[in-house]
Amino acid sequence: MFLLLSILAAIAVNIIISDIKDRKISNNWVLLNFAVCLLLALLLDVFPIWQGMVVSLVTFVIGLGLFRFKIFGAGDIKLLMGYSLCFSFPLALTNLIEFLLVGGVVVVVQLGWAYITAGFTELKKHGVPYGIAIASVSVFNIGCLVFEKAGL
Repeated sequence: MFLLLSILAAIAVNIIISDIKDRKISNNWVLLNFAVCLLLALLLDVFPIWQGMVVSLVTFVIGLGLFRFKIFGAGDIKLLMGYSLCFSFPLALTNLIEFLLVGGVVVVVQLGWAYITAGFTELKKHGVPYGIAIASVSVFNIGCLVFEKAGL
């Protein structure tokens, strides 16, 4: 499981770099992320897998609305759907709150940078890279599950 967690962390780093540089999350990374998360969810076996699938489906439905109103990008939603496979209902709520808090910090940093560089039009045009918050918080929470399962 530690190998899968390491792979998941490496994928997250690539996703974060891509989101910062291009404001896009590649479908290839999202698909690989989804596969690793599904495998981890099956191996963790800390809750019935159906909870993770329900959380992922709810994430998709809510994400469609957020995408429709241009609050989140499609890559962010797909990324969160993959991570959601590993979460029970309570952990999914915790993950949501945590990534929204970290996302708020990312927004403040982006606004500060836009203020310094007078790049508000760039910020408005390209948006905020929420993939940073989603990937970092989700991998952290999945890591906690893996270490808990290993008894560490």
